[in-house]
Amino acid sequence: MIPNRFKRIAFMAKAILLSPIFYSMIWSRARRRNKEKPLRILVIPQLTRLGDLVCATPVFAAIKKKYPQSFLAVLTTDKVEGIIRNNPHIDQILLYKSNDLGGLVQKIRSLRFDWSFTLPVSPFGLLLSFVSLIPRRAKLMREGRPASEIMTDWLSNAPLRYYHHTYLPHAYVELLEYIHIHNPGTKKEVYIDSESEKRVAAFLSEHGVRKSDRLVGISIAAGNAIKEWGDEKFTELASHIRTVHRARVLFLGTGKDGDRVDAIRKSLGDDLGCIKATGFSLMELPALLNACTLFIAVDTGPIYIAHALGVPLIDITGPVDIREQPPEDERSILIAPEGVPPSSFVFKKPGSAEERRRAVEAIPVSQVAAGVDDMMKMYG
Repeated sequence: MIPNRFKRIAFMAKAILLSPIFYSMIWSRARRRNKEKPLRILVIPQLTRLGDLVCATPVFAAIKKKYPQSFLAVLTTDKVEGIIRNNPHIDQILLYKSNDLGGLVQKIRSLRFDWSFTLPVSPFGLLLSFVSLIPRRAKLMREGRPASEIMTDWLSNAPLRYYHHTYLPHAYVELLEYIHIHNPGTKKEVYIDSESEKRVAAFLSEHGVRKSDRLVGISIAAGNAIKEWGDEKFTELASHIRTVHRARVLFLGTGKDGDRVDAIRKSLGDDLGCIKATGFSLMELPALLNACTLFIAVDTGPIYIAHALGVPLIDITGPVDIREQPPEDERSILIAPEGVPPSSFVFKKPGSAEERRRAVEAIPVSQVAAGVDDMMKMYG
């Protein structure tokens, strides 16, 4: 089997070498377009990162608010698709599969889009838009581009420069100025379906959780070993929540986190006060988070879902540059290491693994517990 990296290199080479032919086909298609018809728009966010996809949701809402009759499609993967399946602004979700790139190109061509908006800086989305004959192709570009982006960014006829250490969701919506959408805001949106609400309500009822109970959600997983805060620290934090605030603790995660959660609950010796919730799908996760009084995690996808839902949260940011993407408002507390500079960025080359681990390890339980105390005073 050919690795995806080589497939993408071959795809890039083909697009560049055959660019005169593709340009001719695009020009022919564009001149035949009926300008009276509503816009047809494809948005290509980061394909596999949950938090990035949630941060792209203001783009969907802004397009439909300005152009309610437009046709809006979003390209993603089955890994994260569940979080936008209930989004009412999206007319069609297209799934990327590495073993059927040709089929995807044909599908996009058949939908005859007028615009594509590529939110990541990597070349793939722009190349896909180009070979799929989309005439207007907006894309973010960054400082210090690698060769692959320098070789392909010229295919965009609606570029926007992203500057490191600035708020990325602002850049996402700023791209929409090309279609006369100005300052739409960056409020994230996540939608909950009734079936998920029912399942979560039944689950909590089975575990004796009443509507009057304070429920603190904790996600122990980071999706990246470098960002892991550590099970021992989460155990100590859960003990603080139980003893000081008398709140129930809900441990969220996927099936593979189950053994870790079991070990933490055993260490705490508090099965009734600490609930294991590792069997829910991505579609059901928002309903689970929405039931929480407070949610605590490292800077991963569930933090951004909680923020979209307005759930008070504590984001253990570790090495992440808090200027670029983490939520920051009156319902969010960002816990960054004192005296340790950021070393993880949205588009800039990260620092060494040692630097990033140092940032995570520099955050003590007491710092997060103080944030819990503050949030429970305000919202608990």
